[in-house]
Amino acid sequence: MVRRIQTSYLAFFLLLIGALFQISAFTISILASKPENGFRNFLREASPFDLGPPSPKDLSSSLISQLAVIALRLRLAEQIDVSCDVVANEEILQGRIGPVTVKGRGWRSSLGLTCMAIDASVESCELDISRVLSNRKLVLTNPAKGKAMVALTSADFGNFITHPRMKPPELPQSSSESKNRTGIQFLQEDARVDPLTSSVTFFAMHLGTKYRCSLRRNATAERKADVAMEAVSSGDNSSETAEELTKVLSNFFNNMVFELDGTFLSFRDMMVTDKGESPSVMLSLNIVVKKFPSPGLEF
Repeated sequence: MVRRIQTSYLAFFLLLIGALFQISAFTISILASKPENGFRNFLREASPFDLGPPSPKDLSSSLISQLAVIALRLRLAEQIDVSCDVVANEEILQGRIGPVTVKGRGWRSSLGLTCMAIDASVESCELDISRVLSNRKLVLTNPAKGKAMVALTSADFGNFITHPRMKPPELPQSSSESKNRTGIQFLQEDARVDPLTSSVTFFAMHLGTKYRCSLRRNATAERKADVAMEAVSSGDNSSETAEELTKVLSNFFNNMVFELDGTFLSFRDMMVTDKGESPSVMLSLNIVVKKFPSPGLEF
């Protein structure tokens, strides 16, 4: 019985080595297509390898980390830094790992979604380990849940609220015509993070009227975001309309769920800060990852 377990463990170790060599070959093929300074840049960005004899769990966590970093870099249009830290123990033989932490700076997606920095982590993650070894592919067997902190500059926030996957709220045109709903259109220009007032100012259109929106943190436990709206152009300048829009938009941010092809982000809290290169709003989010983004998907 002991010999059978040792033989199985050795086979698993050899499979991991084979998979890691396949990853190395894949990385080399990418380098071959880069300009002549690509290899120099890759060496500058790459993490050093531990040349000592790795254990199966160390080797497999390194493999999973490399797969995650490669997948993210291929899906991002731009990035300054991408890292993934994977903690694994003997349960990796059953596909269970965690915690898993992904960090990055200067991310931009193909559709213009940007952030200054991101730090996301899940306590546990269940993978199809056979797919990891045979296909070098990360496939979840159960949804992974965790939390994320995203730092957005003024420009990032404008990109966020006008992203194609962001669906602004709708509201009834009148109480007697509840089926006739009119939408709010967020505007990308002139979004501004203001540390002096601890608020984020942006603009929106509704029925031809332009509104200034001020998003700030609410100290109550139930509602962490409040939005105040004020008409700044001719049109419907009634206080009743502005009050209704304020309620709708406040509810929208507090209950917001932003979906990116299997990854769901929901609002937890926010903070405005002037630390760093420029003022930013820190969004604290709940995350649920049901599957990893599909290759070639624009987001």
